[in-house]
Amino acid sequence: AHSWIVCTDYLENNGWYWDSTLCRGWPRGAKNYNLHDGPFGTQNSYTWRLDNLPEERGLCRTRRNDNGQYNATVPMAAYYLGQKVVLTHPTNNHVAAPRPCGWGPTGPDTENLMFVVDGDEDPCC
Repeated sequence: AHSWIVCTDYLENNGWYWDSTLCRGWPRGAKNYNLHDGPFGTQNSYTWRLDNLPEERGLCRTRRNDNGQYNATVPMAAYYLGQKVVLTHPTNNHVAAPRPCGWGPTGPDTENLMFVVDGDEDPCC
């Protein structure tokens, strides 16, 4: 499986079009992989495949480095108890509709794993 979250705190629920100005929190590495300015859904080598083996491969491509991975343009999300959070997730051809031009059915989008930690822990290492 391969897919990714483009925005970790989007200000519009069920929006029709992507607008990077509505994102107030970005995933780790968004700056390095041009998720902010690139076309929505373009992976730019951001994909990180676990292939259902997280015990054999780190959960993230890069280690946590808050000062180097975030800035004013791509800030880290800050969540609060009770907050409703919208995550933007490009389907990357994993939807129920058939592909164009007779390519056959698309693959299912079965899960998006989220790992939550307390404080300064890093679930990726």
